[in-house]
Amino acid sequence: HVRMYFGDDFDAPSFGYYYYPFLNAVTGYDSAFTTVLGVNEMNEPNFVVLFSGRGRIYLHVAPRIFGNYFLLTNDNYKYFEQVISWLRPDPKDIYWDEYYKNSGTSGRRRGNSPNDDKFSTLSVIKQHTPLLWAFWIAVTGLLLFIFFNIKRKQRVIPVVSPNVNSTVAFTETIGRLYLQKKDNRHIAEKMITYFYEHLRHHYFIGTVTVSEEFINSLSGKSGVSKESTKELFSFITQILAQEKVDDLELMRLNTEIENFIKHKPHG
Repeated sequence: HVRMYFGDDFDAPSFGYYYYPFLNAVTGYDSAFTTVLGVNEMNEPNFVVLFSGRGRIYLHVAPRIFGNYFLLTNDNYKYFEQVISWLRPDPKDIYWDEYYKNSGTSGRRRGNSPNDDKFSTLSVIKQHTPLLWAFWIAVTGLLLFIFFNIKRKQRVIPVVSPNVNSTVAFTETIGRLYLQKKDNRHIAEKMITYFYEHLRHHYFIGTVTVSEEFINSLSGKSGVSKESTKELFSFITQILAQEKVDDLELMRLNTEIENFIKHKPHG
């Protein structure tokens, strides 16, 4: 939390947010030339004005109060308004100095010169020896893991041949047996059975009843015209009603089924 300081008024409203506390403070100043304008949550000066001749130098050691995270929290913008109100109505120049943000008190606490303490994303880890050791052990372990696992451990996976469609092979074998016996009727039945199985598997459509609705649905799913589809199933119905099927009819049935499967309507 931060507050503006009005003389001995310690009841002034405080402003804060969920981020890190405001602990930076101004020390070792000469009260004859310096006036305290604001304090941190420990009631230590963090906003002062230094008088130099006819000029003034405003020093605020909590630059985070000018960031969006602070200003957009609750009514914190009012604190910003109070800070700005100390400036003249028409200041000629305003300088933003981030010296105390990047290399301020952390270097002096360790006995180093502020200029030697460079700002780093690992600065928090470097400040704690156990945390620094844990960091380097984790990095070393990760590098060793990568080094020893570069070589591939798993053997080459053999190529597995895809499963052969046993239904098609079985149908072709049975077809050859019937063909040798010149039993065109049974060959036609096997072709029609295989064709119906193809329709059920690829278009998810029942083949128990061949109706007008069935013709429309199959035509829409297969892309074959309604006339060609209706002609094919009329011919299938004719073949199933016959006791004998000659070679020409068998060849025509095979051609029309193949054309339908390949989405090439028989014309």
